[in-house]
Amino acid sequence: MESPPIEEFSHFSHRHPLIKVSDILDEEDQVICSGCEHDLLGGSAYTCTKMNCNFILHDSCFDLPRQIKHKSHPKHTLSLHFKPPYYDGEYTCDACGNSGHAFTFHCEKCKFDLHVECACLPEIEERGDHQHPLTLCYNSSNLFVGKEVEVDVLCYVCKKGVGKTCWFYCCLACKCGAHLDCVSTQEIQVLEI
Repeated sequence: MESPPIEEFSHFSHRHPLIKVSDILDEEDQVICSGCEHDLLGGSAYTCTKMNCNFILHDSCFDLPRQIKHKSHPKHTLSLHFKPPYYDGEYTCDACGNSGHAFTFHCEKCKFDLHVECACLPEIEERGDHQHPLTLCYNSSNLFVGKEVEVDVLCYVCKKGVGKTCWFYCCLACKCGAHLDCVSTQEIQVLEI
């Protein structure tokens, strides 16, 4: 009995056909998603059918919308680019301040960029070491009562300053904040937008 043909998929970010695979990775393998640049551990993914082509995407990266509206950049729609739209092949994420070389949600008019995972951050996070929920804040301007200018926010987790232009999680009740990375104690996963 012949096995059914393997279904091939196309994705705007890659010129070769892709196939969906399940549980192909051992914990010892380190495979990086070509979309979000994070480890791909277990589960299913889309991988290139061509020999010697290492293109692979998480399910969630494969299914990302081509355009989004984001609260951090309300004036313009952000478009998903499969590579940075800059001549040096790199962008700086306006949320976390880190560089990226793969997918970005991009505003052409403002040169605004977000990593896929930063665009998908939850608005509220709960941590066992803090009594209140933490809210995602896009900057420190006018955040804390009595402050009319940008303030230096000290991360209550690592005790280092949070950049004035970087996003962070804050507790309005305690008037404290935390870096995105410090709040994220679990493995990074791309969420539904």
